[in-house]
Amino acid sequence: MKIKPVKGRPMLHWVGKRPIDTVSNYPAQLIDTYNVENPEKEPTYDKFKNGPNLLFHGDNKEILSTLLVQGFRGKIDLIYIDPPFASGADYVREVALRGEREKLDAEGHSISEQMQYTDIWANDTYLQFMYERLILMRELLADNGSIYVHCDQRMNSYLRLAMDEIFGRSFFVNEIIWKKIRSSKGQANGFGNVHDTIYFFSKNADYLHNKQYTSHDPKLLDSHYNLIDEKTGQRYQLADFTQKGAGKPRYFGDKGLMVPPPGKHWIWSQERINEALEKGLIVFTQSGKPRVKRFLDESKGKPVEDIWIDIFPINSQANESIGYPTQKPEKLLERIIEASSNENSIVLDCFVGSGTTAAVAEKLGRRWIAADINKGAIQTTIKRLQTLPETQHGIVHYRVNNYDASTHLERKDIVIKKYGVQSNRQEAFFDGTLDGTLVKIIDLTKPLTPLDIQTIKDELENRPEESRNITVFCYGINSSIQAELKEENRRRAINKIFVRDIGSEGITTFEPAEVDVKFEKEGLNVTITITDYISPTILARMDIDRTIFDEQIDDFRAQIDCVLIDTDYTGEHFTITESDLPEKKTDFVDGKYTVSLPRPDARVAVKIIDMLGEETVVTDVGTMKS
Repeated sequence: MKIKPVKGRPMLHWVGKRPIDTVSNYPAQLIDTYNVENPEKEPTYDKFKNGPNLLFHGDNKEILSTLLVQGFRGKIDLIYIDPPFASGADYVREVALRGEREKLDAEGHSISEQMQYTDIWANDTYLQFMYERLILMRELLADNGSIYVHCDQRMNSYLRLAMDEIFGRSFFVNEIIWKKIRSSKGQANGFGNVHDTIYFFSKNADYLHNKQYTSHDPKLLDSHYNLIDEKTGQRYQLADFTQKGAGKPRYFGDKGLMVPPPGKHWIWSQERINEALEKGLIVFTQSGKPRVKRFLDESKGKPVEDIWIDIFPINSQANESIGYPTQKPEKLLERIIEASSNENSIVLDCFVGSGTTAAVAEKLGRRWIAADINKGAIQTTIKRLQTLPETQHGIVHYRVNNYDASTHLERKDIVIKKYGVQSNRQEAFFDGTLDGTLVKIIDLTKPLTPLDIQTIKDELENRPEESRNITVFCYGINSSIQAELKEENRRRAINKIFVRDIGSEGITTFEPAEVDVKFEKEGLNVTITITDYISPTILARMDIDRTIFDEQIDDFRAQIDCVLIDTDYTGEHFTITESDLPEKKTDFVDGKYTVSLPRPDARVAVKIIDMLGEETVVTDVGTMKS
């Protein structure tokens, strides 16, 4: 499929800049459903129109391409994105075992942090990343659609110029300033940074916009709405309702007519004037000039401007806080969605994070499509939406191109913390240093290969002044590779490569959870009892022995975040028919459930998601890693 060229002239140049001119379709794998019957194996616009909302896990460039190919081009009414800010930080979610916090913290049983995503970029890489995705988003927008891009001071000027180029400068609508924190500690040399920027662009000159209002300033009420109606007790002000020219109006009571001054005309019809006179809504001043009563409750309030200081940020004590590091307040999304969409409009967020856009769109009766590359974000969003009243259209969760970055980040993070690797955010190739050596952490989802070693050697050739040795962490290694490296190291004076297989060194973070679930069937009813659960990933993160864990953690359910049940599991995808989502972090899942099967030969399955997001699916015939 061809992509239209960008609208404006280039104003930014960077290494590797290239527009997208064609897109490909990436197969989508159906994973989960919620409140949906007969889900489609492939998402298409024709099926989406009257079907469920869509949640995608994968690289959003591939997801946006797939949406274009599958008929969504020009169909999206509103896009809001809160992408990486190039902040130079790793964003983590605070994670702890369930149960009484005082007891667990006192004994040190905290899993601490879970990597959500890394936000470390070279400028050129970041700009190309955003450039490609913004081009695809422009293609998806409806002719009267709008896009809001949330950013901060680090890259906002670059993004503004990129959006001027992609959408056209004439379609810039607003630069919105949102006060994201109440106060700052200030800077040593400068002023405290307390705001984010949200760029608002439209697809074309004629775009959908519903004017938004805030409540009036109390000072304005005292100075303008300072009169009280004797009958109703309502506050009002007196307003003119003539237009053009000047002069004194006349009122002929015997004829029931009001005559405007020469050169003026009434805003109201004579019929409406007569009705207002009868109700006492028109007041004559001492000079005889008629004024109309404008009641406070008739005013929508003050039109919203482009500086938003009335929407407070999320904090850990907020009712809606779910502990996600970059979670935005629902009121922020409410304003944007209400302003730039109508009921049943389609809203897209391809950096959905904690799921705020999807949750607010659901509450406001909009259709929505959400995506994220992080598995934890997808799990958080599904769980959050299940706590809302029954979704109108249901949810279908797809995985695109089977890409799962969160697992790799999580595994790398465990290695860094376990071995004490000193990270270097300015280093593009190596992952840090350890005991004077450069560290490279190979993809931990597969064993070390000769190609991995050759890639390191190629990098070293580009660094002729580098004299340090290299420590390579991997998960599994062929003995012949180890022997070859040993021989090479014997000949080398510098840049020796030493490999450490974390699996052989006792780190068992990648083993599936050990689960014991009993199924007792009586007619069409099945009683499911989770009798034990242990996660090697959690043990490794807590750096605790299994025996000690069993002695000090009284209830294995402290490890379990939620339980989902499918009463008609086919093995193709998981349909959420029952769910156990503890409301408080101190609450445990029940662990025992009785469900009804739709027919005698139906198969029941249980999906257990632990506090680190590891998923295990158990059926009456066995266990599998999700």
